[in-house]
Amino acid sequence: MARIKPIEKLTFREMMTHLEEYGGLDDGLIQLPCPDTVKIGWKRYRVPKTMPEFADKICYGQRLYLAREEESDIGLILRMMNGYFYCVVTKQNWDEEKAHLFGNKILTCKVIELYPIAMHLVTLISEIADREIKLLHRDYSKLELAAGIEKLTVFAELNSLNFLRDTMKITVPEVLLTPYNECLVRFMNAKEMADYNERYFELMKVEKKTKPKFDAHS
Repeated sequence: MARIKPIEKLTFREMMTHLEEYGGLDDGLIQLPCPDTVKIGWKRYRVPKTMPEFADKICYGQRLYLAREEESDIGLILRMMNGYFYCVVTKQNWDEEKAHLFGNKILTCKVIELYPIAMHLVTLISEIADREIKLLHRDYSKLELAAGIEKLTVFAELNSLNFLRDTMKITVPEVLLTPYNECLVRFMNAKEMADYNERYFELMKVEKKTKPKFDAHS
């Protein structure tokens, strides 16, 4: 049996390697207060406190990466930490493949910091998703529902990338590196334009119905 380390010194790698010894710690760790900074390697890095601060620091590729589901807690923690801190630590542009490799650095983090930070990042990305629903959601029309628009949900990520690519006239790799907030503005503008067009055509229909008809023989 491995020697049990004090929780203050326990790394993520050690916990993963000896799950039988450290089983049951997870519930307590995620309830710890989120620290202001995290030590990755030899340096400490600031943890974003609020959703606006978080959103201002990520690109669209990170937004998509962070929102994807994971089957295990370990996978979720690595995704949250890789997805946000890869760019912060390396000072490089977002690269999903390299971010996966960055996970080796996360393995050396202390679990006492790692777990509450990862859960905090989960909360922030959830707040981003909730804000998107509030700002961008619209009810489908009866015609859209009849045409089966809900079947397109599975292609939402692809459709979003294609929309941004066409709107900004750049490549998909360039879209992924575009600041998230800039992409959100593009989506909001598109929604406002769609809402305007819908209101306009509804008013045109009403006007056509109420407009007096003149007898051609009068």
